[in-house]
Amino acid sequence: MRIGIDARFLTHPQRGGFKTYVENLVAALARVESAHEFVLYTDRAAPDLPIAAPRFQVRRVRGTWPGVGLAWREQVSLARRTALDRLDLLHSPAQTAPLLARCPLVVTIHDTFSLTRDARRGAPASVRARLLAHYLRRVGGAAARRARRIITVSRTSRDALVRLLGLAPSRFAVVYEAASPHYRPLARAQAAAEVAQRFGLEAPFVLHLGSADRRKNTETLIQAHAALPPPLARRHPLVVAGYRCNGAGEGDGVRFIGPVDDRELLSLYDAAALFAYPSRAEGFGLPPLEAMACGTPVIAGDGSALPEILGDAALLVPAGDTAGLTSALERVLTDDDLRRDLVQRGLARAAGFSWERCAAETLAVYGDCGR
Repeated sequence: MRIGIDARFLTHPQRGGFKTYVENLVAALARVESAHEFVLYTDRAAPDLPIAAPRFQVRRVRGTWPGVGLAWREQVSLARRTALDRLDLLHSPAQTAPLLARCPLVVTIHDTFSLTRDARRGAPASVRARLLAHYLRRVGGAAARRARRIITVSRTSRDALVRLLGLAPSRFAVVYEAASPHYRPLARAQAAAEVAQRFGLEAPFVLHLGSADRRKNTETLIQAHAALPPPLARRHPLVVAGYRCNGAGEGDGVRFIGPVDDRELLSLYDAAALFAYPSRAEGFGLPPLEAMACGTPVIAGDGSALPEILGDAALLVPAGDTAGLTSALERVLTDDDLRRDLVQRGLARAAGFSWERCAAETLAVYGDCGR
């Protein structure tokens, strides 16, 4: 088959999220044996793609109208380009898809958040942000109904989408993500030296990946860390990588270091005493799996997809239980036997997921659509 993939996130500068998914999936598809031909559609120049296989071609598809670039690119330019390329199938891996594409569609919907979030409540105040939220909600639901198959990244997401959209479970395929092979145990001294040089941090510390999204629950973690016995909190300050969350301020025992690249995050994971991720809701929950792959103990929220993905390899705490989170932090920071057990369980758990398996199962979905 001639399969197109909307790969615009390959060339975007920001890390994480859809970029991580598309980057690792495309690279794994290039490694897995397949007779299919692939066309990757990007929206900007792509000098360093993670592939070197003759079965892959790259097409650049741009949005042409100021202010509506995403919608125009996806619904008009991409639909037109896929028709010219005579695709047998188009995979849209980031929630939405060109509804007028002539070929069958596979859509990956990672979670329900963009489908249910009210643009008038909780979305950023700018007109552009409200329009984007509206587009994601309306087009995401329509794309799911239009798709021949829907890939989700967890059973939790699949079940939520079945309830929300009223679609048959047989329309869905659960295909798990994985930690990139980039994330692995480093010598602790090496990792500590790297974060000291780059960020001026002294290991060991409690690491968290925050964002502007309140689902990540950074404020509760800051409160829980502040409630630790003072000597323990001073020995293990809280380091928040990513963006400063609303209402969260830097103070005693808390250090915000801003966005980090993949190499910096690897060193941070490996230098940390533990990784705390008390998220309220996740469609998959890749950061704690990355931390496990680095041999770092994990404390996480006990809701949505996190128990499904992390199993018994992490300490799970209710997202709103500040006292319980403080207790979990204290236990992991003071109990060496518990730490060693979590490290071994985490390494084994992370090893159970792979992008090669993700690619093989995705190829099986493509094959189902071609029958």
